[in-house]
Amino acid sequence: MQLLISEASRQFELQIRCENCMRESARLISVPRIDGAPSDVEELLESGFLRSLRFSCAKCDSAIGILVAVSLCSEVLADVA
Repeated sequence: MQLLISEASRQFELQIRCENCMRESARLISVPRIDGAPSDVEELLESGFLRSLRFSCAKCDSAIGILVAVSLCSEVLADVA
C-alpha cells in the first residue's frame, strides 16, 4: 500500500525580453512550498532563486534576456507517492 502525500508549489510566470532580437517570451517556474521559499513576487525577486535560471531565446539563441514582468499564477497541489 502506498501513502499519497499532497505537495504544494507556487507557480510564477516570468516575462523575458531578448536583448538581441527584442522578442518577448513567457516562462513558468514552480517554487516548492518549503521554509524560506518565496511566497510572493517581491520575495521571489529578492531571493537568489532567479540567479540559477538560464535563458536562451527561441528565435535567435541569444543568452541575454531582460526580466520585464513577474506574476504569481497559482498554487499547485500534486500528489506524491
